[in-house]
Amino acid sequence: MSLRSKIVLILVTVVVAYAALDNGLLRAFAGHAFGRWEREDAAQDLARVQRRIDAELQDLLGKARLYAGMEAMSRFVGGAAPAFADEDLGPEAMERAGVDLFYVCDERGTVLWGNVLDPSTRESVRLREFPREALSLNHEALLFRAQAGHVAGVMMTHLHPLLLATVPVRGPEGALLSAEVSGFERPAHGAIVLGRFLGPELKQRIVDGELALVSDKTHAAPRRIELLDPGAPDLPAELLRTEAGQVYRAGEDGLLHAYDRLSSLRTGEKLVLHVALERTIEAHKRMSVNYALLSTLIGGLLILLVLVRLLQRIVVAPLTTLTAKATEIGRRDDTSIRVGMPRTDEIGQLAGEFDRMLEKLAKSRAQVIETARLAGMSEIATGVLHNVGNVLNSVNVAANLATKKTEDLSLCDLEMLVGVLQSHERDLSAFVGQDPRGKHLVPFLSELAGALGTQRKSIQDELRALNQGIEHIAELVRAQQSFAGTKGVFENSVLAEEFEGALSICRQGLMTCGEIEIVREFAELPPVRVDKHKLMEILVNLIQNAGQALAERGGSERRLTLRLARAGERTARLEVRDNGAGIPAENLTRIFNHGFTTKKNGHGFGLHVSANAATEMGAKLHAASDGPGRGAAFFLDIPMQVTSVEEPALAAA
Repeated sequence: MSLRSKIVLILVTVVVAYAALDNGLLRAFAGHAFGRWEREDAAQDLARVQRRIDAELQDLLGKARLYAGMEAMSRFVGGAAPAFADEDLGPEAMERAGVDLFYVCDERGTVLWGNVLDPSTRESVRLREFPREALSLNHEALLFRAQAGHVAGVMMTHLHPLLLATVPVRGPEGALLSAEVSGFERPAHGAIVLGRFLGPELKQRIVDGELALVSDKTHAAPRRIELLDPGAPDLPAELLRTEAGQVYRAGEDGLLHAYDRLSSLRTGEKLVLHVALERTIEAHKRMSVNYALLSTLIGGLLILLVLVRLLQRIVVAPLTTLTAKATEIGRRDDTSIRVGMPRTDEIGQLAGEFDRMLEKLAKSRAQVIETARLAGMSEIATGVLHNVGNVLNSVNVAANLATKKTEDLSLCDLEMLVGVLQSHERDLSAFVGQDPRGKHLVPFLSELAGALGTQRKSIQDELRALNQGIEHIAELVRAQQSFAGTKGVFENSVLAEEFEGALSICRQGLMTCGEIEIVREFAELPPVRVDKHKLMEILVNLIQNAGQALAERGGSERRLTLRLARAGERTARLEVRDNGAGIPAENLTRIFNHGFTTKKNGHGFGLHVSANAATEMGAKLHAASDGPGRGAAFFLDIPMQVTSVEEPALAAA
């Protein structure tokens, strides 16, 4: 990231942090004030809804008093005008009165006429709380509180909450209510019971009444009005813990839910009035806070632009010039370039010190180049010695096996046979033809010859492996001796044969690692131009490392897979895979570093030298592993047509 980008990022971070802090404080303080305003507004909504409910109850009381004051109604209740019900009572009368429940009862609670209409369908329905036959004298609709003269309130039914009004009917004697009993009075002659369900239509009428009262744009009419039982689910816990007071809760639906308690006609029961309100005040709060945030960001952006412009002229531009000079020096490798910045501030001092540093660098560069050359020679020599050591291990094993197999030759049997023949040299024909032991002489000689032939072949194989190892050592030494003059010779090579040659060199070393299954998966590929010496060096290192990893793993089913395939249209891939100790993920990028090793007696040269050798011949060496204990794989990707810039010079020589 450039310096300018860092400065801009820091300034932007400061501005954003300030805006966030300012916005957070504003939200905290404004949230408290707006929240109080919202609750006060919700309390007014609750009060308005309650007033609308009271107005509906007063309307019901007025209609009930009209019916109760009718002389015909008094005679009907007294049994003197039975035709009154057919002529003046019915669904049409209920529709005119705008009621959903109409009951006419006598002084015993017997229902002389009654009907309940569903508020949605306007069909007659039965209401469990209002039997059609008779109402109990203790029914809520017939219990008049002393001195009240009527019953008015809300009660819950199985259909909807019901607004109820009851007025006594005047009797012939003029009495309305009987004597007080336990704080309540009962109708002396009869009663008119009117009810209106708090259904969708009535709720909408209440909402419309609210809209008519609202002129403030920050206020909206209720979205939902409900009367709930105290045991209804999802009521606020604080509402259940208190006996009075209003409760407000912001819902996940984006509405403010206000709750209050209403007295029910049922003694001791409190209903819950729930009003869901649009959060217009909260929306205004968010708008105000967002406007403040926007203004803060715009102001911060203007300050940011001014600061960036000043920093660009005073700091960034001079540093950019200095960086460009340094980049040019690195690209052209020219220590004669100078910055030459005529400034007296800190940046000018930095430019002057940079120029003086270049002068010192030019003087010491020759020494550095010589030191680097000697270090490179030392590293190459170390790698060659490491590879010679690897081959010497195989040579040593082959020599030991050849010596042991020479000692195990069947010479004792041959010497014993010579002794027998010497003891019978005078009667050899008779011994061979007549003596039972002599008859076994020819078969014995045949078996002895076969055993000696087998042992000779085994010794010859070991000697050939020994000779190949010595030749490889000689090639390594010659390569080291000729390092200053030539890099190597590229030849057409059959990669499968190179694999087999490397395996042959390492075979004896692999035998010391225990029983290992060697799997060959060689695809048919055309000859590829490679540096055979470097390729052999890489493959020997990879195979020996795989054998050591398998030895560390232990157990059975140790497998070494040598695979030859295409990795692309013009790329050959040589793969050495084992199911040994594996490589941790954090080491996959470090195993090719010089000196890195996880072996107790390792030096960290083999893979480093192999990676360098692969690069020198235009190939790529990389590794993969699923983790410790899950094996590893090394891939050598070689271009199918590898050319070397040294080849024309070699050919000319």
